Amino acid sequence: MTTDSKNKAKILIADDEIRVREILSRKLTDNGYHCLTVPDGNSALKILKAEPVDLVLLDIMMPGKSGSEVLQEIKLRYPDTAVIMITAIADVQTAIGLMKMGAYDYIIKPVELNVLSLSLDRALEKRELIIENRDYQLNLEQRVEEQTKKIRQSFLNSTTSLAYALEAKDKYTHGHSERVTEIAVTVARELDIPKAMLEKIRLAGLLHDVGKIGVSESILNKPGKLTSEEFELVKSHCEVGERILSPIVEDKEILEMVRHHHERYDGD
Repeated sequence: MTTDSKNKAKILIADDEIRVREILSRKLTDNGYHCLTVPDGNSALKILKAEPVDLVLLDIMMPGKSGSEVLQEIKLRYPDTAVIMITAIADVQTAIGLMKMGAYDYIIKPVELNVLSLSLDRALEKRELIIENRDYQLNLEQRVEEQTKKIRQSFLNSTTSLAYALEAKDKYTHGHSERVTEIAVTVARELDIPKAMLEKIRLAGLLHDVGKIGVSESILNKPGKLTSEEFELVKSHCEVGERILSPIVEDKEILEMVRHHHERYDGD
């Protein structure tokens, strides 16, 4: 770790032996860490509740809660806090059990200060990497989501522009989508439709005829009566509109409004 990182790192030393606390605190302070000391596990948990701590040096045998009990609570409540266990008992099974519970290391008393410093540096480096990786993943997901929204909005803007361009070719339907939207939203407001649904109705109104892009302009502007085949093509614009919008509009209700906007409640 760099000197700047050490100056920012806060170490909590929990040990019932005052001499151990003094020695460790003095050594780590000289190494550039900010140290706090407590004589038991309950006091350690009070400190952790009051302020963030980067790493806890935790004695196993203490009055009140044991070090292993405190370790469990730290991992549950403060998962970003690294923990190194310190004990006078050299037992492999105990060490393995504590490591499985989330302790970074298991150091035997009397503590060799150089060994402790090395273990502490590595524990803090691992902690930083875990936090950085998690933040990177969260930020990456957020960036992907934001980019997806931009792409979707861009596509919607393009689709809306196409719908307006389509209306511009046909004097009969010029401004039709805007008028439909205004009427639909006005009626929805009178019915006290929730705001979220109003926005869906607004978007569906603007885009409801986008499927006419798939209908020949000669049919749309035909002055006389349409043939049966031509009329079927015109009617298909509802389904075509749904297909055009489905890749970018995830809301099922909006797609249903576009698909069924020419149907009556009885399905005709």
